[in-house]
Amino acid sequence: THAQDLGRERRCRMKPAFFIILLLLLMVPGCGETPSEFRPLPAALGDLRGVAMGFERLQPLDQGIYSAWLRLEKGDRVGIGTFNVNSNGQPVDAQGSVIDRFTASESLFSAISILIAIEPTGDIGDAPSEFVILQGPFIDGIATLVVPFPAGIQEASGSYRVFTPTDGPNTNEGSGVWAIDANGQPTMTLADINNIYMYEHFVVINGMPVTMGRFRTTNTKDLRNPWSGPLNSEAPAVPGEDFLANAPAGLTFPADLSGSQLLVTLEALYDDRVEPSQLVVLEGTLPTVVGGEIIQLANQTANFPTGT
Repeated sequence: THAQDLGRERRCRMKPAFFIILLLLLMVPGCGETPSEFRPLPAALGDLRGVAMGFERLQPLDQGIYSAWLRLEKGDRVGIGTFNVNSNGQPVDAQGSVIDRFTASESLFSAISILIAIEPTGDIGDAPSEFVILQGPFIDGIATLVVPFPAGIQEASGSYRVFTPTDGPNTNEGSGVWAIDANGQPTMTLADINNIYMYEHFVVINGMPVTMGRFRTTNTKDLRNPWSGPLNSEAPAVPGEDFLANAPAGLTFPADLSGSQLLVTLEALYDDRVEPSQLVVLEGTLPTVVGGEIIQLANQTANFPTGT
């Protein structure tokens, strides 16, 4: 019964609402098991079609929707539904009601992994979008989900220098940030990017995130310089931006960056949105600036979302 299942959860001391587990229609797994490798659940256990999900630090989406997909042992992808999340990390439907269980259209005893993707437009096709935010293998019917981030990203570090090389010396020096020191050396240490994401950096000015462009490596320019001054050829070969021209609606350039927030994020490779994702790798805040300041960034990867 439902009450018995809740009792079993208490005895196993599992965290409420923060789990992903295949639900057997005929039985539930016993307490105290610590599986160490993937083992598909045998079909003899019964018809297997339900998946319950919960998350930590996965943020509710204002635009788009999450989708969940299982990969079966034979390689097929099976979509099991879409959802948003509430503040407790529970999946919810469009009306905000908690989704206790997703049900697939076929038996899932051979499911080997699960992934969660963000569908930016809310439209779902025959496969997940490129923005995979969580994934993990099933071990005895339980999956621990993590961001498929590049190896070594937990050691990422970096800083920005405040100055504006694209409008000449001693001009609006507090209106630009570049990942370079006074000796011309790059100041970011980031993991080699994988085939899922690119890095993108932002300045949040008066609460408005403004992109500085995407990049793959820290010793080359990023892919955009929409706000820089007339001397763009003087820009160093590192990620960075001067906020001098072509201000977006609601802002005035040259910008006073004092008090602004700096973000380096992971963004889906083929997603062209200009809002920062929830996968913040590095973060910092500018003090009152006049030019020449070095702004250290803090690693934020411990705050990546998870599911267990």
